[in-house]
Amino acid sequence: MELRLVLVEPEGRVNFGYILRLCRNFGVGDICVVRPKFDLRDPEVLSFAAGGASLVDSVRVSESLEECLRGVDYSVCTTAVAGASDDYLRQAVSPWAIPLLVPRGSKVALVFGRESVGLTRAELASCDLISTLVTPSDYNVLNVSHAVAVYLYELSRALTTEAVVGERCSSDYVRVLMKYVESLGTALKLSQDEVSAVKHSVAKAMLTKPECRALYKLLKGALALIRRSPQQE
Repeated sequence: MELRLVLVEPEGRVNFGYILRLCRNFGVGDICVVRPKFDLRDPEVLSFAAGGASLVDSVRVSESLEECLRGVDYSVCTTAVAGASDDYLRQAVSPWAIPLLVPRGSKVALVFGRESVGLTRAELASCDLISTLVTPSDYNVLNVSHAVAVYLYELSRALTTEAVVGERCSSDYVRVLMKYVESLGTALKLSQDEVSAVKHSVAKAMLTKPECRALYKLLKGALALIRRSPQQE
């Protein structure tokens, strides 16, 4: 798994410095930052980055999350608010499950939100997977640099063998399935949250190639039937 770390509108110089240090610790050189609220080369940042200070020169600054997600196979948005039974969008997986769900060799964007309010619902909906940290207490809101540390550690322990026997479905094929899910959602007048929930379910399914082909036929056939129905004319 190849990681890209994405930070959306980071607000704290100290946190960003610590995150650069963590990226150096875990060998993450692909870092994209959306509209930072401070100068990335601020002396305070470089001081807390310690041995990771050299990474600041390779950090990409973007105007949108969409730009930071270009070129990856899968994206994982993190949130402290997850699991509510009535919220389609916030059905999440633990960090240790990510390497099991994503095919080996994939390029994965790991997205962290603002220190103050996290990620918006629109930003969460733009990701393939939603992930959260489960803690023994009822308070799982971590400092962002601490959360990054936990995720990078868990992902560094990725299994060396696949969790599924058989060749996994390619990311390009999964993207095609996602497009059909979106089209079906539009035809059935589902809400955006419901469509996102179905897309997240597909991303979590660990589909093999034969399973992808079967699901493709099902989605394509269902969409064709709906479009031919009298109500669609």
